[in-house]
Amino acid sequence: MAAIGVDFEVVLHGFVFRVSGTSASSPVVAGITALLNEARLRHGKAPLGFVTPFFYHAAAIKAGAFNDIVKGNNGLGFVGFDAIEGWDPVTGLGTPNFVVLLEVALALP
Repeated sequence: MAAIGVDFEVVLHGFVFRVSGTSASSPVVAGITALLNEARLRHGKAPLGFVTPFFYHAAAIKAGAFNDIVKGNNGLGFVGFDAIEGWDPVTGLGTPNFVVLLEVALALP
């Protein structure tokens, strides 16, 4: 999975800063996961638990659960991977679409 990781705006003590890297993108994914679990709990359902199977399930059954990233790479010089159509080692499933993921999460028992 991928999430915004460049020029991510954070507010600290009332000041806006731009940060980059997994320190920005990992909390985004954690926040999305927390919101999905919160919605399930509000509907009397159990939390998702280990979420990797859920994300792959959502991608398989519901178009648009993730936004495919097809441009970019993680290479430095000649070493690395390119983003391509479908799953790739750079962006995995793509960026999460919360609205669609929420629909799938609430449809599960």
